[in-house]
Amino acid sequence: MTPQVFDVELFKKSGHYQNYHDNMFFTEVDEREFGVKPMNCPGHFLMFSQQAFSYRDLPVRYADFGRLHRYERSGVTQGLTRVRTFCQDDAHIFVTLDQMADEMDRFIELIDEVYGAFGFTDVKVGLATRPEQFMGTVENWEIAEKALASAFERRGRPYVIHAGDGAFYGPKLDFQVTDAIGRAWQLGTLQVDFSNPEQFDLHYTAEDGTKKRPVVLHRAVLGSLERFFGILIEHTGGDFPLWLAPEQARVIPVSDKLLDYARSVADALRVAGLRVTVDERNEKLGAKIRNGELEKVPVLLVVGEKEREAGTVSVRRRQAGDLGSRPLAEVAAEMKQAVAARAATWGAAAPANH
Repeated sequence: MTPQVFDVELFKKSGHYQNYHDNMFFTEVDEREFGVKPMNCPGHFLMFSQQAFSYRDLPVRYADFGRLHRYERSGVTQGLTRVRTFCQDDAHIFVTLDQMADEMDRFIELIDEVYGAFGFTDVKVGLATRPEQFMGTVENWEIAEKALASAFERRGRPYVIHAGDGAFYGPKLDFQVTDAIGRAWQLGTLQVDFSNPEQFDLHYTAEDGTKKRPVVLHRAVLGSLERFFGILIEHTGGDFPLWLAPEQARVIPVSDKLLDYARSVADALRVAGLRVTVDERNEKLGAKIRNGELEKVPVLLVVGEKEREAGTVSVRRRQAGDLGSRPLAEVAAEMKQAVAARAATWGAAAPANH
C-alpha cells in the first residue's frame, strides 16, 4: 500500500494535476501543496524508479489495495456505486513490448474466471481510443490501440470501439457486465501506458546493455470493491452462491433436547472450513425454517432425534427444497468441495437408500 498523500509535484509529473485536478482533494502543509491520491499509478511509478531492473526482471507487477479518494459532486454520489473514497483491486504491470501480448492474454483469462465465478456471463468489451487531450505520441497510441484490439481478435471475441474515451495517458479496454435486471456496469479495465515511463524516466537494462523504456499496463478486475459489492448484491438480490455467502449453513434443532447434537454438527462443518451457525432460539421449527429462507441462508440442516441416532442431517437447500436426510460427513465433504470449486449450485435429491 502506497501513501495516501503526496506532494503535488508527483501529480504534476504524472499529468493528474493538469488533467484530473477537478476530481482530486488537496491540502497545504508548511506552504507546500499536497494531493490525496485518486489513483495508485504515480506511487507505483515512483517505486519502479527507485530500483534498477534488467530485462530478466520483467514483467514487474505491483498490486495495491490502498484507499483512493476522488471528488464526486454531491448530486451524483449514490449508495455504494458512486462514492468519494473506495478501494480498488488495482495493479500496474511493467513489461517489454514483446511481453505485452502475453500479459493481455493472462488478464483476459483472469477476467473470464472471476466474472464467471460471480455469475456475470453477459460481458461486453469496449476499446476506448485516443481522446482530444492526450499525453505521448500518436504513433505510440496507435501501437497500443492495435495491441489491445489484437488481444480480442486472436480469440475471436467481439468488442466495440469507444472513440475518444481513452485515458489521457493511453487507450484502454473496458469490461462491462449486465446485471440481473438488465443494467450495464463497467467493472474491469486494462490500459496501455507509453507516456508515464517517459514522464518518470523509467527504464530497464535490455539484453544488449542499453536502457529501454518499459510499457505500463494499468489493470483492475473488479474495479472499486465498494461499487462491485453494491452491483453484486443487487445482481443476486442478496441470494449469494454457497461459496460466497457470509453464512453458508444454519443448523436447526427441532427442540432444545437436540441442541448438543446441533452444536456438534456445526463444529464438524467448521472443521471442514465452512461458515455455520446454530439457531438456538426457542421458536417453532416452521418459524426457524422460514426465517432461514428469508435471510437467504444457502443450506439449512434440520436435526431431530432420528438424525442424532443415525449421525445424519436433514438437508434443505435454498431454491431446491428438502433434499432428505444425508450422512453428516458426506454433506460436509460435498459442501467443502462445492466451495472450493466456487460452484454456482450445490446439492441434489437424496438417493433412495437414504
